[in-house]
Amino acid sequence: MPDLKPWGKMIAERLRQGGSFYMAEFHPIVWMFDYLDVKPVMKYGYMQDEVIYEEYEGTYANTDSKMVSKEYGWNHGLSEVINALTEAGLHLDYLKEHDESPYNVLPNLVETDSGMYVTKDKLYPLIFELKVTKF
Repeated sequence: MPDLKPWGKMIAERLRQGGSFYMAEFHPIVWMFDYLDVKPVMKYGYMQDEVIYEEYEGTYANTDSKMVSKEYGWNHGLSEVINALTEAGLHLDYLKEHDESPYNVLPNLVETDSGMYVTKDKLYPLIFELKVTKF
């Protein structure tokens, strides 16, 4: 979605007093790269207003699938996500960033002893999680 303010407002409207909203998602830095090339290339903005369109053969769950996947997305920086929620009246309980992913969703990730996946160099986070509460 191109604008997160209606998203934040919708979440706040549906929470009861004392209710919490939790999310875990890929970090915006991950979506700055085009993974369709052999080596990932930084191609998209951290806070990109224009839609990101990608078309490729396979799916995130089955890279060998012959199905053609078409994806439309927008890259929102962490401040956009947090501000959409806090400006809707929600309190940020925490924001955490992780350099590991629970599954091998990107090319060339390395599996760790714990079964998680990381980039070879661990230069940027792969996942973030946050929790907000309505008071």
